[in-house]
Amino acid sequence: MDVFQVDHDGRLFISPALETWDAVSRYDIDTVIDLEGGLDTCIPTTADQCLYIYFPIRDDEDCLPNMIKARAIARLAATLIREGHRVLSHCGMGYNRSAFVAGLIMIELGMPGPDVVARLRERRPGALYNEGFAACLAALAATTPLAT
Repeated sequence: MDVFQVDHDGRLFISPALETWDAVSRYDIDTVIDLEGGLDTCIPTTADQCLYIYFPIRDDEDCLPNMIKARAIARLAATLIREGHRVLSHCGMGYNRSAFVAGLIMIELGMPGPDVVARLRERRPGALYNEGFAACLAALAATTPLAT
């Protein structure tokens, strides 16, 4: 399984579906956003080790996920990244849903939408071929990061 770093600081990653935790642990990832149907069985169950967010969404060009929930997850992930945590957004193939939510996180971290789309496509060739997701991200302005 390939894991793709998509930010500048090595704290935000996207990937296809998780099969084993070993593939993720080498990156010191401690937060997983699962956007695919079916719970990941390889997530560590040790107390306080991993935050697992399960939010399955569809990969349809004409159907965006619930944006209130998606933006809330992105804000949470951005806060965790600012505090030094490492976040993985994953879906079945690691191209659209994972990149879309990673893009929302990058916007929450202060990057403008058009730059987010370009960055994701650079870091994960083939990413965001769902033009509905790409257009949504490109239309979003960067969020001003909250003072820490």
